[in-house]
Amino acid sequence: MKNRRIKILSVAFVLCMLCGCGQSGQGGESTVSQPVLNENGKEEVQICASVFSTLMQEIIADYNDKSDRYEVVPVEFNRESTFDDQRTRLQLDLTNGGGPDLLADTALCEIDMKPYAENGLLLDVTDFIAEQDDFVRNVAEANQLGETIYGVPYTFSVGTLITSPQMATDIQNWTKDYCMATAEEKEISLFVGAPYGWGKEQSGLYVLNVLGVGRGGIQLFVDEEQGISHFDQPEFIQMLEFAKRYWDANPETSDVKRLATGEQFCTSGTIRNFSEFSYYEKLFEGSPVYMGYPSPQGGVSQLSVNSFYINAASVHKEGAKDFLCYLLSDQVQRKMVSGIGGGFPVKQKLLEDFWKEAQVKVLDNAEGYEIGGVFYAPELMTQEEERSFWALLENSVYYQWTNDIWDIVWDEAQPFFFGEKTAQEVADVIDNRVQLYLDETK
Repeated sequence: MKNRRIKILSVAFVLCMLCGCGQSGQGGESTVSQPVLNENGKEEVQICASVFSTLMQEIIADYNDKSDRYEVVPVEFNRESTFDDQRTRLQLDLTNGGGPDLLADTALCEIDMKPYAENGLLLDVTDFIAEQDDFVRNVAEANQLGETIYGVPYTFSVGTLITSPQMATDIQNWTKDYCMATAEEKEISLFVGAPYGWGKEQSGLYVLNVLGVGRGGIQLFVDEEQGISHFDQPEFIQMLEFAKRYWDANPETSDVKRLATGEQFCTSGTIRNFSEFSYYEKLFEGSPVYMGYPSPQGGVSQLSVNSFYINAASVHKEGAKDFLCYLLSDQVQRKMVSGIGGGFPVKQKLLEDFWKEAQVKVLDNAEGYEIGGVFYAPELMTQEEERSFWALLENSVYYQWTNDIWDIVWDEAQPFFFGEKTAQEVADVIDNRVQLYLDETK
């Protein structure tokens, strides 16, 4: 930002400050009944995230300049303390009726807002979403539990497994079992490349992740209604063994080369903009198969949605909503999706406009560029590619991850990939720990 600064508080400071000034009451009741104005005569609306990007800081500064009633104050996690410690402090303060007014998904254990909603800590924003209108359908439903919506999305991306027609085409039958059987029929040495930063042993866990264990597939092994774990069953053991057989033994090697030689079955892609979508079209020579991730219903792509949630105990709810309206305005949406990391806009009409504008940008930029060893000159997207994109979006869902259970799998499965335990041994340990967790959380 040029010549502009906004103050960013730390969670530790804010929670102490709130407890000291009476924002947090006892028994979940806030002792503050009226908003308090700051020295500028504005209501301060505190917004909490694990970290704020430069772009979001800029947007907040713009909002504060334009608003004569509200001032948004960002609250970041203190980097001197662990993420878990600060999240726990935040949870305790929310439970006691305090805490910041707006919470990013990164503050609420990243993407698991369910326990917060179920305990009445998040405001029902169903009517607010309805008033905004024109949300991309799947995105609007991302933060919904039952008939109630608790989060307001502002950008999104789509994650999917991608391969060539020579490897697989039957997306409708893309279940976990079909996925593994199809991969084993091919002469491959690995299933999917591990993301940047993952080591060899962790890449086995990544295979488990994309097969469904970490992407909504927890229900395959957990009967949440009855509170019973089934991780000791042969089905999970088979997944473990598949993951170790086809893990990424050399995570630093380019997916591009291994896909070209048929060594690798598929790649995992997160599509945040039309340039990335065009890249996969080029990588697979105009015939990519967007399989989604395996599920009992067939291949399903995953929506990653950036959202904010309003603290149900906040006395600045109207200020929080005012900032969210600003965030959803066409002007700010355009600014956000064009920034680094970006994402797609959450409004349907604006998304359609961006598709058309992406075509125009192609005509204006003939130089081309290189990603992962693949050079391509921008080309106008065909009608087939357009249909492929909208079909990918239509076939995308937002999974509510059960983070605590996936964390157990992550911790206990690693000895199997290190060769220290058998698949059956780690499955038994995971099953016991998950069962204890289910018993404790009934």
